[in-house]
Amino acid sequence: MRIHGKEIRDNSLGIYVHIPFCQKKCLYCDFNSFAQLNISDSGYIDAVLKELAALVQESPVLFNKKLETIYIGGGTPSLIEPYTIKRLVSSINQTCPASNPQEITIEINPGTVQRDSLSAFRDAGVNRLSIGIQSFNDTMLKILGRMHSPQDSVLCYEYARKAGFDNIGIDLIFGLPDQSLKDWEQDLKKTVFLKPEHISTYNLTIEQGTPFFNLQKDNRLALPPEEEQVFMYEHAITNLKEAGYNHYEISNFSLNGFESRHNLRYWQCMDYIGLGAGAHSYVASLDRNRQGKAPDWGMRWWNENNPNLYMEQITGIATAVAGKEILTTKEAIEEGIFLGLRRITGIDTDWFSKRFGWSLKDLHAHKITQLKIKGMLYADHDTLRLTHQGLLLSNEVFAELI
Repeated sequence: MRIHGKEIRDNSLGIYVHIPFCQKKCLYCDFNSFAQLNISDSGYIDAVLKELAALVQESPVLFNKKLETIYIGGGTPSLIEPYTIKRLVSSINQTCPASNPQEITIEINPGTVQRDSLSAFRDAGVNRLSIGIQSFNDTMLKILGRMHSPQDSVLCYEYARKAGFDNIGIDLIFGLPDQSLKDWEQDLKKTVFLKPEHISTYNLTIEQGTPFFNLQKDNRLALPPEEEQVFMYEHAITNLKEAGYNHYEISNFSLNGFESRHNLRYWQCMDYIGLGAGAHSYVASLDRNRQGKAPDWGMRWWNENNPNLYMEQITGIATAVAGKEILTTKEAIEEGIFLGLRRITGIDTDWFSKRFGWSLKDLHAHKITQLKIKGMLYADHDTLRLTHQGLLLSNEVFAELI
């Protein structure tokens, strides 16, 4: 049934800045990051700000929206000098009207920061840290190819607290080669002891093109059995909830009020601009070529991956867009389902109808009924969400609905 509800507009904006610099490429990593780049921090940020200025000139309406979040990711952004990060944050906020409060996150790796540099990041306007700890087990860190030690992780966290950060996230990975359930329990126990405001628990995925992929192809990567990885995930859910964390997204937990506002933008199909090499952008409420008129159901574009080529293109023509697509209604609906079901609260069916003009239950009545019978979906008049069993088998649910 087609529904003619009110149009939902997003009057806020998020900006993601990609920093591709790394000390060393980890064995599992397929992110757009590079070790030993012969590029200056300042020169790269100059290119990022030139890209932003060109986007503002092309789409001034978009940048009149309230800037809710800035997320500086990578790569290893903590390799950038704090005064350069301060220039970046200041320039972005001079370009866009900032919301109050505003969330400004930087990803950091243990061993790449000291107390003074963390204090300088705080002075630069950063108010949230995402620390890529991954594990507190030295053997696991070596298997992953990480350069820091468990002691570096604890020191990094303590320095962050002393620098005045009261919104800290810790990233952990489970399902690692030769990792036992006891190893994972110890990682969770040490994390809960530190009491960060946010915890991300990612199941290791083996991505094509990584050293781990080649090892697995040659049967030289001993991952825990799938059943044990499920136990690890369930153990995280149980223990983190008992420790007072809200499970608000498949892989993410937070204390009350400390959800990642920037990542919520992705899961709620809200506008975000990506700046830097390989960065992606998504705008649902504005087509830059139609003077503020919405395209079918959003537009996505992405930048050149190679940092040197990115900088050359920005310097030459002020854009490094490598591709773009305008979403069809079908693509937008499928994306709304996939992203919405990642949140533990699921999809508000009224929001869905107003956003897309279709009843979710009418679109997928038979599939939803079958998934409810299998115990993977919960549905009532207001909500569609994954059950506990659905969380454990979320990829199967997504494949069935999309």
